[in-house]
This record gives sequence, C-alpha cells and structure tokens, in this order.
Amino acid sequence: MKLQQLEYVIAIAQEGSITRAAKKLFQAQPNISTALKELEEQLSIQIFNRTPSGMLLTPEGEEFLARARGIIDDVKSLEKDFKERSLQSTVLKVECARTPYSAAAVSDVMNNYPSCDDGMTIHIFETSMPRVLEDIANGKCDVGIVRTPVSYSNMLLERIQSKNMVTKPVKEYTLVLLMRADHPLAEYDDVPYEKLAEYPEVLYGDGEPDIVRRASINQSFDSDISKKKVYIHDRGNQLTTVSNVRNAYMWVSPLPRWLLDRVGLVTKKCSFAHNLNSDIIIYRKSQESSPLVKACIDSIIRYANMAD
Repeated sequence: MKLQQLEYVIAIAQEGSITRAAKKLFQAQPNISTALKELEEQLSIQIFNRTPSGMLLTPEGEEFLARARGIIDDVKSLEKDFKERSLQSTVLKVECARTPYSAAAVSDVMNNYPSCDDGMTIHIFETSMPRVLEDIANGKCDVGIVRTPVSYSNMLLERIQSKNMVTKPVKEYTLVLLMRADHPLAEYDDVPYEKLAEYPEVLYGDGEPDIVRRASINQSFDSDISKKKVYIHDRGNQLTTVSNVRNAYMWVSPLPRWLLDRVGLVTKKCSFAHNLNSDIIIYRKSQESSPLVKACIDSIIRYANMAD
C-alpha cells in the first residue's frame, strides 16, 4: 500500500468519479484506475461500487476512507512540523512536571544563549510525568524535567533507558510547605504536621495516586488530613491560588527566595516530610551534542540550586 493510493481513494470519493479525480490530481486516468484496482486486490476488499451515476463507496470503503484520511492528515502534519523547524534555526521545546522553577529556568535560555540571526523560539509546557516521557521518546519535545520520589527512581530510569533516552539528576530534597508570609503556620521554623488539618490544601489536579504522595512525603501521610482542598489543573496558577485562598498551603519542591519574595510567599520546613524526592532532566540520546539542549540543562540546574 502506498500513500499515493490513499490520496487517489480520497480524491475519487470527493469527486465521485475517476475522471474528475484524475483532473484534480493532474494524473492520467488509467494510472488511477490501475492503482485503485491493485489496492482493492491487495486488501481483498471492494472500496467503490461502479455505477452509471459515479463511484460510490461501499461500507468497507467508508471505513477505509476514514482511516486513509487520518493517515494522510498525520503525514501532512508531520511534514508541516519539520518544515517549520527547518525554517527556524533555533527552536527549543521543554515539558515540565511538578517543577515550579523550571519555566523561569527555561525562559532564561533566551537571555543567555548566543544570539541567532534567524531568531529563537522557545515552547514551555506544564504537563504530567507520563506525557513528558512519551513526548521526549517520540521527538515532540527536546528536554523534559520531572519530579519523582527517590524510591521510584530506579523504576523510572529503567523505563527511560529502554526508550533510548538519557537522564541527568538535578537535585534531591524533601518537600516543603508553601504558604503566605502572614499564614498562621509561618511562625513555625518546623511546622507540626497535625496543624495542617486546620487549613485548606492546594494540590496539583493531575490525579497523583495516594501511594505516590506517601512516597513523596511520608509513608504515614494521610491524604485527607485537610478537609478543604483546591485542585489546580493549570500550574501557572499555583502561586496565585496559594496566595488567594485564605490560609492555604501546598506541598512543593524548594523554590528560589527571589520568586517567593515577588509574590509574598514563603516555604516552611515540616520534619514529617522526610522522604527524598529527585528532579531529573530527560532528553534523547540524539540530543546529547546539541548546544541548545546543553544550555537549557545548565539553566535548569542553575535555577534549581537557587532554591532554599
């Protein structure tokens, strides 16, 4: 089966005849007739009924046409994406999962990367860990950064390495509590875990299982300790939500002090959270020699080390 045969079927269905399809495609009519016959014989189906009023799709032909259109659309999309890349000499696509400092780190590449005569385009996406892994593996994204409990690291690394990707550890840390500077719990140097029950919790809305939350914080962690919850599905609203919801808090990775000062928030230690987490950078092996990817990785590591 050839893509050209799929295009012939689509054109015949649209025009209702081989003659008109041939004119539309600037092809000889016998060539299209032969290609259609070969395709039907190869698949052992009849795609069209030949009638005096034109070419009509059979039930099998209707199904075939729908799938053929999907394939042709995917091919055109693939061509468009890579043609656009070739027109822009410097394009960086980064996906982040549960790493609040990463957007600032990636955008800073624009400030420090050597200027390009053809310009630079940076795309930053906030998404889930499974999506990051999938998009790095299939080439939709250049660099990914994810947060995972250290106890899950080996499992994650096995999955990554089996897909021809490489990793670079950024840092390990325990989660801290993010809250407003005037939050009642901000007076503690080490927030008592049981005190959290009195206040609303802000959480990521990506459906993280309780088992992962316990692995990230403490195996004795109770996901229902707070009876009031706000789930955020757009991570760009994370800091705004914690700031706006009265006396709210959120479990986060350490954040740079300059970022916290800008929005009037603080992070506080809670010794109950003793499980280690790790931020990990992921990229394809084929990107190891890319100066732009290296610049992005360096910026992420620099920003991560700014965090308290």
